[in-house]
Amino acid sequence: YGVTVDWAPFVRVTVFADNANEHQLNVPVYHSLLVCFGEPDYLREQVKCKAVPGTDVQDGLVKPSAFWTRKIPGKSIPFRALAHALLGFFVELEDADPRKQLLVNILLQMHEACYNCVGRHKEVFEYCVYDLLDAEQRPDGRRLPSDRQQAMALVRQHAEIFLDKHKRNALHAAYLSPLKYLFQDIYEIFENLDSHGASFWVAMLKCFFPDLDMPFEDIEQLDIGWTWGAIDFLPMTSHGSAKLALQRFSDPAQLSLDWRTVTRDLPGTAPSFEGFGALAAVGAPFLGRFRGLPFRPGPAGFKEALRRIRQQPAMQKAFLPYVERFTFFFQPSILLQRWTFFALSSDRWAAELGPALLRLRSEPSAVAEAVEALREELC
Repeated sequence: YGVTVDWAPFVRVTVFADNANEHQLNVPVYHSLLVCFGEPDYLREQVKCKAVPGTDVQDGLVKPSAFWTRKIPGKSIPFRALAHALLGFFVELEDADPRKQLLVNILLQMHEACYNCVGRHKEVFEYCVYDLLDAEQRPDGRRLPSDRQQAMALVRQHAEIFLDKHKRNALHAAYLSPLKYLFQDIYEIFENLDSHGASFWVAMLKCFFPDLDMPFEDIEQLDIGWTWGAIDFLPMTSHGSAKLALQRFSDPAQLSLDWRTVTRDLPGTAPSFEGFGALAAVGAPFLGRFRGLPFRPGPAGFKEALRRIRQQPAMQKAFLPYVERFTFFFQPSILLQRWTFFALSSDRWAAELGPALLRLRSEPSAVAEAVEALREELC
């Protein structure tokens, strides 16, 4: 960490992107972040970089991102305040604390996003929050519950963390993993699935379940690339390796596994797009579009698409099979099995979760033998 405050503005690095054509050479870290955050004292700074079409730096300059300059819902402070608070948590850790190593990766990702778009900022912010949650779940010492109320609170906290991860895994299994398998060789689509793809499918689910709380940042009012993920992919998985891949993604036992792991023995597949002619060869973003949805990139088109999904019976019918793919993973039997596995494999099982469950069962003993016996019982 040996960079002093005086030296920080002069640090320059090379930013590597997935696409070699988008690498940024010898770009500053400090000023790029503060300009991108929209810090008032840095709005006149000119941070030059390589121009990348379709991104916030398409004219060769780092720009304030609407992701960070917008207001926190219900607050009068900008969203970048959350970034400062998150970074501050890790900065204040002792240098010897292993959790501080996460700060390096967080800064690398935040800096890389400065040369991308709002979808990438969304994706990086979510990763940063996951890192923060992980860091906060690794406190020193044991948190043995002293009474039933404390035990219940501790178990509830673990259950909430599990449910967020389960929702994230279910979204990938239902939509993002099949799309990644189908479009693994079409870079323009593949690279946008974790950001804009997640944005579209979460927003679609909320059309059917308005009170659904998902562990993804909402960029509906900012999303200029939602069309990259709005692909009617089920007709593309009716035969061959694509059908087998979809069956595997639909298996609850495969939840949490990366799509490449699940399909490692399957050949790559190029989806067929009848009626699109030569456009299919270039991977145009409207391949496999949903009939009846407006295909207009940008927030206005996104808003209209969601309105049609909410209000038009034909659109609701078209999306019902996709909704069912997601809700399938929330059957009580699946949830119970997955949470049990999550609890037993937690690195906090012996220190706090096992003793808390014993307390709720009116067995206050927290000795290692009792906790291990409970593990065997649940297995």
